[in-house]
Amino acid sequence: MRDYLIVSVILASLPVGVINPYYGILVYAWVSYMYPQMLAWSFAQTFPVAKLAALSACAGTFLNRAADLTPLRERENIAMVLLWCMFTLSSVFAIYQTEAWRQWQDVSKLIVMSLLTSTLLTDQKKTRYFLIVVALSIGFYGIKGGIFSFRAGGETMVWGPGTSVMGANNAIGLALNMCLPFLWYLSVEQRGAMKRLLQAGFFLSIPAIMFTYSRASALALAVVLLALVLKGRNALILIFILLIAAVIAGPLIPSSWWNRQGTVLTYEEDASAMSRIENWKFCWRLALDNPLVGAGFQFQTRDMFAKYAPDFLERFGKEFNTHNIFLAILTTHGFPALLLFLTMIAFVLLSCRKMRRSVRHREDLRWIVLYCDLVQVSMFAFLVNGMFVNMEYFDLPYHLVALTASMKVIHRRLLAEDAVEIPTATQLAPAAAS
Repeated sequence: MRDYLIVSVILASLPVGVINPYYGILVYAWVSYMYPQMLAWSFAQTFPVAKLAALSACAGTFLNRAADLTPLRERENIAMVLLWCMFTLSSVFAIYQTEAWRQWQDVSKLIVMSLLTSTLLTDQKKTRYFLIVVALSIGFYGIKGGIFSFRAGGETMVWGPGTSVMGANNAIGLALNMCLPFLWYLSVEQRGAMKRLLQAGFFLSIPAIMFTYSRASALALAVVLLALVLKGRNALILIFILLIAAVIAGPLIPSSWWNRQGTVLTYEEDASAMSRIENWKFCWRLALDNPLVGAGFQFQTRDMFAKYAPDFLERFGKEFNTHNIFLAILTTHGFPALLLFLTMIAFVLLSCRKMRRSVRHREDLRWIVLYCDLVQVSMFAFLVNGMFVNMEYFDLPYHLVALTASMKVIHRRLLAEDAVEIPTATQLAPAAAS
């Protein structure tokens, strides 16, 4: 029954996306971050809901000519397009061609939909609704995981949706860390039930992140909360709430969690930690052999480990993922791609900083300050948590890039409108007596 319900909702939304592509983008964001099909039991799990939603939004944009192409000329989106070109070039020279082109298709869809989103977020209202959909879609697993953690007493690990990109404990930990700024900043401008829902998602996501038992996510959680405290107007309120929660929850946290976090200090005795360090050495050797275009997607095979890190297979018995977004980009696509990846992120952070400073004294544009803070802290969470997790092709960082480009266009338009109104008002005023 659940399968039929989910598929029916998706199919019913497709004509809406064709008629109004903006709503198609909202549906795409919902299925891309909440993975409703993973909540079913049967055929819905393999139903191509994201692809159908993407096609609906693309068709609607083409038929209605609803896109504003101005954001595509912003440096953030240009960097993302150039990065996609490097993904394509690395696939041309990939060691494993069939596997590389298969993943290239998925990553290309991610890039195209991010760029399309950027062209459809044309005002504050559309931007706000998009952010709320993303926040509640990922926040659903924060609420679910937080409640589950309390019921299980923290003894059972929190996982994400099925076999999705957010399915593993480390992956859902990163996703929730990136979502925390969404939930916090969006709750500031909301009222009533929506405000309470976002706040509940924020506070329940904290134990959900903790009880993924991911050490990287626990570290990133501390960094995100500190960033929210330092950036927020209501810093003292947040500190007070978190301190009370820590005092109450501290004695209730099971010893298994403390023991897991304690291995950070004794990482040389932890097989999982050492496998990551040895894996990074393998990636570096492979990257040095393929510095310009990398080894291509899906390079982590037994043959590659046997060639570049035979001791790794003897010690750990099998090959592992990179567990680092930067080394993953470097090894897969080469040094130029890593430079573009870092440049793209730097553009986002610098643009948000510039926009934030230009309107910090404008109460009517306070939403720009909030959204810039949201983007900066969320991207910072991605960078910190991503040091130990494979999430370089997670949708949200690329959506943040697209969002920043859209906000720059909206920001310039609003300031230009104000600049036009000021001399008009002066001209209408009575001339001073000579």
